[in-house]
Amino acid sequence: MSVIEKYPNAFFGLLCAMLLVMAGCGGGGGSSAPAAADNGNATVNEEGKIIIGITDAPGDFVGYSVDVLSLTLTRSNGDIVETLPNTTRIDFNELTDVTEFLTIATVPAGVYDSATITLDYSSAEILVQDEFGNAEQADAQDADGNPVGVLPMNFSLSGSDVIRIQAGIPAAFSVDFDLDASNTIDHDVSPALVTVEPFLLATAQLEEDREHRARGVLAEVNTEDETFTLRVRPFHHRIGEFGELTVAVNADTQYEVDGAGYTGSAGLEAMLSLADRAPVLTQGQVSEGDYTANVVVAGSSVPWSDTDVIRGVVVSRDADSLNVRGAFAHKADGDREFRGSYVIQVNADTVVSAPGFDSSALSQQSVSVGQPIWVWGEAVDDNTLAAERIRMTYAQLTGGVVETTPLVTDLHWLNGRRPDIYDFSGTGINTADDADPNAYDIDTATLALTSVEPGDLVRVRGLVNEFAAAPADFLAKTVIDIQTDLRSAQLWVGWPEGSTTPFASTAPARIDVNLMDARVALKMRGVPMDFVDLEEQVSLLAPASGNGVYAVKLRGSGEIRLFRQFADLVDALVAELDAGHRLHRITAQGRYNNGQSELTTGRAGFVFTTDQQPE
Repeated sequence: MSVIEKYPNAFFGLLCAMLLVMAGCGGGGGSSAPAAADNGNATVNEEGKIIIGITDAPGDFVGYSVDVLSLTLTRSNGDIVETLPNTTRIDFNELTDVTEFLTIATVPAGVYDSATITLDYSSAEILVQDEFGNAEQADAQDADGNPVGVLPMNFSLSGSDVIRIQAGIPAAFSVDFDLDASNTIDHDVSPALVTVEPFLLATAQLEEDREHRARGVLAEVNTEDETFTLRVRPFHHRIGEFGELTVAVNADTQYEVDGAGYTGSAGLEAMLSLADRAPVLTQGQVSEGDYTANVVVAGSSVPWSDTDVIRGVVVSRDADSLNVRGAFAHKADGDREFRGSYVIQVNADTVVSAPGFDSSALSQQSVSVGQPIWVWGEAVDDNTLAAERIRMTYAQLTGGVVETTPLVTDLHWLNGRRPDIYDFSGTGINTADDADPNAYDIDTATLALTSVEPGDLVRVRGLVNEFAAAPADFLAKTVIDIQTDLRSAQLWVGWPEGSTTPFASTAPARIDVNLMDARVALKMRGVPMDFVDLEEQVSLLAPASGNGVYAVKLRGSGEIRLFRQFADLVDALVAELDAGHRLHRITAQGRYNNGQSELTTGRAGFVFTTDQQPE
């Protein structure tokens, strides 16, 4: 029995909400659900489920924590429904390339044609990287130079993408906070200054090619159906009612339960011994309506289970100490504190674990330079922890392919950081074999690399090889050829004074953007702009289906209009220009063809200004 068959309302709603993060399912366009009454009214006491997820597009931040005060849906008859039971503090930087289930809400049936998310920057914690890769605290201001406070953001859903909620027919809503499009960083002042103008995308579809994460406490384990049920606790919440989610597992699911590693059914059996409401963290994917966890961490292995822990990335080490950067202290009560750098002391008794590994096969030598870790232990002083237990999590790198057999890359980024912040001394079996960021050796095991060629860009997830054991430098779990990745490129085009003639031409499936007077940046998954050439024009193309997630915002209106069809977007852009408005900024993600200067995009946003809105 599938998860949808067993818990159709809760699960499908969840997926749809997640979808909103990027693309969709449930109550949006393309849904097979029968339409509710156009006036948004429903039978008295009739209710339905909606699952809400949240994600963000990449940005140049180490941390970006903001309070989400509320997320409301508005029915076409004017009724407003709150879906978020508690104020939730979210570090959007943790959501890059992953969608987190935020809440699974029960709401009155009807047609919902707008939504509002209210952000509070009053106590925001924004951390940026300086030119040396160090994290520094930044101040925030709005476009007028004033301190940022409470910002309500309204989404107007197009007629084809309204949310329709009926009893027994779950819906979804997903929000995507585009950090790059929402912030401008000024590093020339101290502290760094971030100008904030939130730009969010939303839709009612679920993206099956995006990783998803669910956190919560255990409600039930069903070994016969190969599922377990979570009471959702998103982000750092320890209490509250955010709905229930049923998670499917399979023979390949990797577990860590109370510090012990398992694979497949043995892991699910181990979860039977957990206490009611034991903490659980899952990460996985959605396919054909089911959310299946690839990784499950449960019990005392969950960082916030019952003690304080340190999270960060190892930037150097010697025999018995690890130097960690980007360090956060996560408290058992849910609070979090940025520490910057931290020293972790290890010894032969330090227990080390990692997804899919038997802990008995790992030791403190398994933790090497470039490895993200969670650490439990006893404080030696304010900046030092004696480690009792370390859990390694997957590292991620982006690099240019130097050779394919073995896979060798020229590192551009390792865990979102420039490689020059790492000291690779001691990583090799001898000095000559220490990891070299210009020739970073990756063990791909049995992974197929048929599409990868020298000169390509690749994104690799896995674990850093153990200390003093290189080569190889890195043990790959997945390898993605960015040239064939549909989300490989990120385009930013801006006109400081706005432009009334930004397009050379438009068509229902194509927009030719004139770059002559624009500021332009094109990044390939964090790779510098000079990897590709942009000249006088770049073209935005519709996906083969014609559908995506597109947003248009007029500064000062407080509203973002959303479109699912590229052709509808083109009509809206032409109408804005015909009204005398100036295009100020384009942000878009998709697959870039360097030879043709074309970006096939399923996600794009456009910000307009008027003559009455000075820059």
